[in-house]
Amino acid sequence: MAEAHGDRELEFQKLGRRTFLLLGVQGAGLALLGGWYYNLQVVNGQRHRLKADDNRVAVRLTEPMRGRILDRDGQILATNKKSFEVFLDPSLIQNGSETIAKLTDILNLSGEEQIRLRSALALAESGARPIMVRADVIWGQFARLEYLRNQIDGLVTSVGHYRSYPQGPQTAHLVGYVGRVSKRELEREDDETLQIPTAKIGKTGVERGFDKLMRGRHGLREIEVNSKGVELRELSVRPNIPGKDINLTIDVKLQTMAMELLGAEVGAICLMDAHQGDLLALASSPTFDPNAFVGGISQENWDALRENQQTPLVNKAVQGVYPPGSTFKTVVLAAALAEKLVRPDEEIFCPGHYDFAGNRFHCWARGGHGRVDGVTAIAQSCDVYFYHLGELLGIDRLARFAKQYGLGQRFDINLVETNGALLPTPQWKKRVLDKPWYPGETINMSIGQGRLLMTPLQMAVMTARIATGKPTLPRLTKSQPSMQNNLFIDDSGLQLVREGMDMVVNNATGTAHASQLGPGFGKMLGKTGTVQVRRITAAERRQGIRKNDELPWKLRDHAMFVAIAGPAGQELAMSVVIEHGGSGSNDAAPKAKSMMEFALVHLGLQA
Repeated sequence: MAEAHGDRELEFQKLGRRTFLLLGVQGAGLALLGGWYYNLQVVNGQRHRLKADDNRVAVRLTEPMRGRILDRDGQILATNKKSFEVFLDPSLIQNGSETIAKLTDILNLSGEEQIRLRSALALAESGARPIMVRADVIWGQFARLEYLRNQIDGLVTSVGHYRSYPQGPQTAHLVGYVGRVSKRELEREDDETLQIPTAKIGKTGVERGFDKLMRGRHGLREIEVNSKGVELRELSVRPNIPGKDINLTIDVKLQTMAMELLGAEVGAICLMDAHQGDLLALASSPTFDPNAFVGGISQENWDALRENQQTPLVNKAVQGVYPPGSTFKTVVLAAALAEKLVRPDEEIFCPGHYDFAGNRFHCWARGGHGRVDGVTAIAQSCDVYFYHLGELLGIDRLARFAKQYGLGQRFDINLVETNGALLPTPQWKKRVLDKPWYPGETINMSIGQGRLLMTPLQMAVMTARIATGKPTLPRLTKSQPSMQNNLFIDDSGLQLVREGMDMVVNNATGTAHASQLGPGFGKMLGKTGTVQVRRITAAERRQGIRKNDELPWKLRDHAMFVAIAGPAGQELAMSVVIEHGGSGSNDAAPKAKSMMEFALVHLGLQA
């Protein structure tokens, strides 16, 4: 009896635990259901009711603030300013012509703008993003639109921001500009931020190279709107994430000075720290105003820029390609000395010409230079001396050493415009032109002519490596590398090359003696280059070669100069290129002198 009672007690306890567990599970389920119901009816009830009521809940992407572009000292090169923006939501428009007419009355829309809007509305598909009407509406017009918004179908207004370039043309090629996102860019980029009607994307320069860093991440606003699209209240917000600022190595004061020195000339000035690789100035002329592109440049102004024979849209500092002329003789001498093909004191006789393989190659000095060694050949830029070295080196060795000094290399400084130019070789010529390499081409290349091409940036890097004997890399930000660690430079001949560059400027017989630095600045080392862009016939040589000022601008020689200056361990390297400028000694070297003196004072590096 007692045993049966104990069994019933045990069974009752088990049943009680099962019932309690079942009730607990049911209770938890009811709690979850109740929570969902509370969330549906109380927390989000209004939102769901709105969605059921003529779809009056709209989700809007909010544009993040684009990161700024600053120089090395924090000076602003690109920033953002407040703007009043007007759009049309195609899904809320009953009569497009009527809406456009009302906007035209308030905004004074041009005929071109009206045609664009009609076309956009006609092509708009279901769910299409709002169409930009104008991004820079003045306050009076904006206030009137706000007052009349219930009378204009599909009107969407916003207080946003537009890009501003305080330095204007001075930094146009370097900084670049932003513009509206094209259909192709939308298809290429998987980023909802670009879906925002006011979104801008970097088109050129730093704006393009660092676009994703500066772009930021969009936010979201869920809002209640009436049947005309007028915002009634905000339901929820997800903040956007601003883009990052970009701090460049550029010094805006040095950049401005370089642009002032170029003036109306066509060309470039590149200035860099020879040891750290920091690019201090990348100036290109002629230039343009990047602010004109922000809201969309007019077709007339765009055509004027594109058709200008001086190509103002081309960043000549990194994109322009030129035969380096006699500036390349520095590399040829360094190569011949490193290969021990010529002794430092060995002299070669220059009669004014060099005969090779049945062809006669002329020296720029018609009467010749007489007997010259390597230092004197650099100082007086004797062509015959370097024809001889070119023959000794041959194209393979010459190309190998040229690579050590940066020729043929596209430097990755996050500027898409950067050009690798051309270091021609027999392999290149066979692959591209399907023609053999002729020895005479090596002779021509040994004085920086022929198919050999360089950018002003490459010339500055070449000069920096001559100054330091190290594989310096150019950089636009401190996060970029300053050395090409996998590259060895044979610097055994560089001291003699630098002695020759010293004589170019600081000896009375040098080709740039008139451009030596003033008292208190120390020495500037340099090398002139005058690049012939036309063929001079034998008949013209007999009758007398025409002077540059007698020729059309396009047929005049390019003027080049490369320079080194500054205290030991803190040298600056520079290149100056003036398209069809005349001569390196008369036109490029004086600009280098002025630029270097200003830079040494500004940076506190004067002797």
